[in-house]
Parts: sequence; structure tokens; C-alpha cells
Amino acid sequence: MSHVADLSRDEGQSRGHALADARPVTAGPVDLEAAFERARPRLLAIGRSLVGAGGAEDVVQDTYLVACERIGQLRDPAAVEAWLARIAIHRCYRQRQRRMHLDRLLPWLHRTPSSSSLELRELIERLPVRERTVLVLHYGHGYSLGEIGQLLEITHVNARAIISRARRRLVTAWLESES
Repeated sequence: MSHVADLSRDEGQSRGHALADARPVTAGPVDLEAAFERARPRLLAIGRSLVGAGGAEDVVQDTYLVACERIGQLRDPAAVEAWLARIAIHRCYRQRQRRMHLDRLLPWLHRTPSSSSLELRELIERLPVRERTVLVLHYGHGYSLGEIGQLLEITHVNARAIISRARRRLVTAWLESES
């Protein structure tokens, strides 16, 4: 057991020295572009391992955008690469959640409507713009109501009320088209 602990400690020390050599530790502002370019191969590897090769580049690009937006939240400039990795992992998680949500919706969306019913797309297009936007962002793209609120500059409660109203209108329109 002590041999394994010694190996882990030695590996951690050598990794720590390699990272210390790779980036200067400063108390001043972070050169995000340089730090991002150093971390990019690692971020791509994280993305490939968690969401596959097809989504890895999107995760890395999202990571950069989030990092640019939230650079003020970085408390330790020496930990910028670890911070970027955490952002990438979170983006992978969000992408997987959205994919799983869409996978659950696909069987429902691929049902062929009866000849007397309107297609779902037509029903959605008949909704008022605001309701249609919230509905498509939530169910079509997997955004949470909180995220939709931020995107549309409305409160979470307002987004919830709008999507509830949109669902009621859709069900009513669908039932009318069936009869």
C-alpha cells in the first residue's frame, strides 16, 4: 500500500512540476488566450472522452466563450488550466443532458400524424413568437428555464409561465385538429 501511495505522490509531484514549468505563476491578470492554447489539447481530450469526437470541438469552443465571459470569477490565476478543464467538463455534461433529452423526445416527434391532424410543426408555428421561442429553446434545444430567462432577459418564473401557456395552447390546438 505504501508503494502505491509513493507512486501516486511521485506522479503528482512530477505533474505539478511539469505544469509549473509550462505556465508562469503570476498574481496579475491572466493571459486567457495563451492559457487556452496551452490547455486546448487537454480540453479536446476531455471532450472526446465524454461526448465523442464529433462534439469535442464544440465543447472546446463553448469552454472558451464561457471562460471569456467569466474570467473575473477566476480566483487563482495559477489554476487557470484546471478552471478551463472544469468548464469543459461542465459543458460536456450539459451537452450530454441535451442529447439525452432530445433522444427521449425523438420517438414522440417522429410519430406520423393522422391525415386529419395538423403537423406538430404547424401547431408550433401558430404560437405567438414569445411562446414559440421559449418552447423551442426548452424542448428543441434543451435549455433550462433559467437559461432561457437569461437569454431572453426575463425571470425564471416568467419563462415557466410562458412555457406553460404554450403547452396549453398546443394541446388545445392538437385536440381541435384531431376532432
